[in-house]
Amino acid sequence: MPVILTSPLRWQAANPDEQAVLDDLQANVLKGHGREHTSNLFFKFDPASPGAARAFLRAVADQVTTAQEQLSENKTFKATGKSGGLVTLVYLSAAGYQALGAAAKAPTDPSFLAGMKSRQGTLNDPPVAKWDRHFREQIHAMVLLADTTAAKVKKARKALLAGTPAGVVLVGEETGLAWRSKLAPGEGIEHFGYVDGRSQPLMLVEDIEKARDLRDGTTIWDPAFPLQQVLVSDPAGNPGASFGSYFVFRKLDQDVRGFKKAEEALAKALGLQGDDEERAGAMIVGRFEDGTPVVMQRADGVHNPVPNNFDYRVDPTGAKCPMHGHIRKTNPRGESVKLGATLEQERARTMARRGITYGVRKKHPNSKKLTLSQMPTKNVGLFFMVYQADIGNQFEFTQASWANNPNFVDPQTGIDPVIGQGGAGGQRCPVGWGGTAVSPRKAFDFRGFVTHQGGRVLFCAVDFGLEESLVEAARGG
Repeated sequence: MPVILTSPLRWQAANPDEQAVLDDLQANVLKGHGREHTSNLFFKFDPASPGAARAFLRAVADQVTTAQEQLSENKTFKATGKSGGLVTLVYLSAAGYQALGAAAKAPTDPSFLAGMKSRQGTLNDPPVAKWDRHFREQIHAMVLLADTTAAKVKKARKALLAGTPAGVVLVGEETGLAWRSKLAPGEGIEHFGYVDGRSQPLMLVEDIEKARDLRDGTTIWDPAFPLQQVLVSDPAGNPGASFGSYFVFRKLDQDVRGFKKAEEALAKALGLQGDDEERAGAMIVGRFEDGTPVVMQRADGVHNPVPNNFDYRVDPTGAKCPMHGHIRKTNPRGESVKLGATLEQERARTMARRGITYGVRKKHPNSKKLTLSQMPTKNVGLFFMVYQADIGNQFEFTQASWANNPNFVDPQTGIDPVIGQGGAGGQRCPVGWGGTAVSPRKAFDFRGFVTHQGGRVLFCAVDFGLEESLVEAARGG
């Protein structure tokens, strides 16, 4: 029976064809791997030694973690508390396919083939000359290692590099360290201190049922998405049976001190005092630090579990959650329908986010004793990592047409104050909470505290059946 991409998958009752896909598909695509320590290793292949690159890929193929392994290990962890251990994943760039002499076997997404550097103007990214040095280099492959401790990741990294042939050069490395909320235990946060990653597309029936029955429900916002949200046919695999996913990696540096100073200035401009000062940041992000959506109430406190079952129909004018709120801009939950899109078209933009924070801090981002002088201005941030089926329709559209667009969803909304990249103009925040379309608004230019440092668009292949096909293609087979 062919795998049905137009619906979620019940993996614990998978038929033989579905099981075969899970046995080939890499981990982390359909569900986050959950490890708190990672290393992203970026490699370049020497064109004079194509055999070295092929040997390197074959060696990594023996270690890669499959979706089936990940899901089985996750089930065991829930039952016994025993971690599944190291996760190893590998990705290729379009240049990587070319370096292997297998450009004909490469995935065909135009943005993938063009590469992230070429999209600088489309995304309004900083000039490539300002990116971190290794992202300016040629990158053919990325290996992601993830485990429960930094020591385990370092050990795996050492073993990988010890076996890397001379024709494969390490051009850069990025180390991830996940932070967990002190306000909403178990939830991930980013360096500004806000719960991050709560609203995800769920493509496994078991996860959808958990959201429905054990979290806050699915009656208002449906988190269920089809497999085709992230999976595409792999040109190097078996037609109808081999699937992969396009992967975007972006390093986003965060000026925490600048962001928090701007929050304080906004609270002062709005006349917010005492505990109500927290609402200034919530109007920028769309959630309070504990994850409470500001559209639901004017103060924090709804974080067990952190809500996801909401939309913005109760707030059509942005009097509760401003139109520019980060989570409203990047996941409008039906709002683009008033601009002529269908809900199905809007939902097709959604990506599976698998990001992780980076950077070491002396004090926790949620610490009540944290002072402005102790907040970093650079060298901490987020590795923004997403899987999708169509880079232009999903990542690029979200960044360029939503986050960077000052007129989405309403005219003069302003850019996304968190990840938006654009000129001055600012946003307009409601002075109170609730009210009407004509309630007082305060103009405030909030932007520039997240800086793109470079990245890549890559393809996540199926259990290196893809890599074996590349080997054959490079040999003329």
